[in-house]
Amino acid sequence: MLSTDVVVAGGGVSGLLIASALAPECSAILLEQAEALPRNKYWLTDEKALTANPHLQTCIDRRYDYLDFVAYDGLRARINGRYCLWDTDNLVDLLAQRAVNAGAQILTGRRVYSFTYERDGILVRANSESIKCRLLIDCMGFGSPIVGAKDVATITGYYILHGCEVPVVSGVTPIGLDNVVIGQQPAFFELFPTSKGTAHAAIILPSHQHKPDRPIKAELSFILSKSHYSNHILWQASQTNRSYFGIVPVGRLKEPALDRIIFFGEAGQANPATSATGLSRMLHTYQELADSIKTCLRQNKLSRKQLLLAMPPYMTRMNRIFQETLFESLLRFNSDDFRCLVKDLSEYPHEVINDLIFGNFDFTSGKVLALALSALLKPSRVLAPNLVRSIVRFFSLRRSI
Repeated sequence: MLSTDVVVAGGGVSGLLIASALAPECSAILLEQAEALPRNKYWLTDEKALTANPHLQTCIDRRYDYLDFVAYDGLRARINGRYCLWDTDNLVDLLAQRAVNAGAQILTGRRVYSFTYERDGILVRANSESIKCRLLIDCMGFGSPIVGAKDVATITGYYILHGCEVPVVSGVTPIGLDNVVIGQQPAFFELFPTSKGTAHAAIILPSHQHKPDRPIKAELSFILSKSHYSNHILWQASQTNRSYFGIVPVGRLKEPALDRIIFFGEAGQANPATSATGLSRMLHTYQELADSIKTCLRQNKLSRKQLLLAMPPYMTRMNRIFQETLFESLLRFNSDDFRCLVKDLSEYPHEVINDLIFGNFDFTSGKVLALALSALLKPSRVLAPNLVRSIVRFFSLRRSI
């Protein structure tokens, strides 16, 4: 039987982040059910996330100073900012190497399927192995069996993503979201050019269910091969360099921790309302979370209540409520609603848009009053009314508590 301080379940970026931060001071075993560490996602963050983690500087592939948001009829909002596109391979390799060098074990091909509480720890079962640990960190993301079995999450819906890396001609601009194909329930295309003459291309569908009722992979194929984007993309399905797939839950945990269990990453609802920017929130919080975990282990304070008190918030409560409210609107959007949102984006200060996207907005600032006034004066807008609904929801929840 193996024995360790911490078992990290899930070998994605969230699991690698927390394992690499804990390993210098704690014994740690990371378990991944796939035969290799997953590399099926790409990541865009704000530069603030990199500034907080200068040791990851070598994992940046490209920087952008704007993102375009485009409606079906070509209406465009160009949002200026400081954005970082990450090299997934470099990031996974660096985090894994840091964890191993600090003494962590990474075991792939191990599926965590049950656990048992013992007097002084947890017995985790992965394949035929039993691993005794003091703390279990669930980084298994969508479909975590623990989240499901314990009924600790309220899920509003999902972002479903299909994508691939494609060769492109020079001059391709970074596309944050583009509703290329008009429809009642639009899906959104994004395109992030890399430093290698390729681009990460994906289609994203906001959905109530994690299984879409339409072939969004075929929609992506149409956009790449037959839409106006085909003039800039040199793609054939048989020549795809890398495929991406993701199901990102949007909601909140009713219980971010249980006795001797902590949820982190997408399993912990650390993602904001856009699928490609969840890494920003993790990079802002994982080191603080790791420091709190170390303290809890040293003091043997591992009950649910003690862990909850030690866990840092991934984002402010008001930012989370806004993200959820905006996502609920996206679930109801048609293409004209998204066009209104694009028009909105072009009329607000870019720093406000970026802070809202990345979950950094200061809801105690005077900017909130300006947005609220905008909602009253122009009720046809999209962004500001969602902000007002978020504020109303925030105070309603406070009264109910």
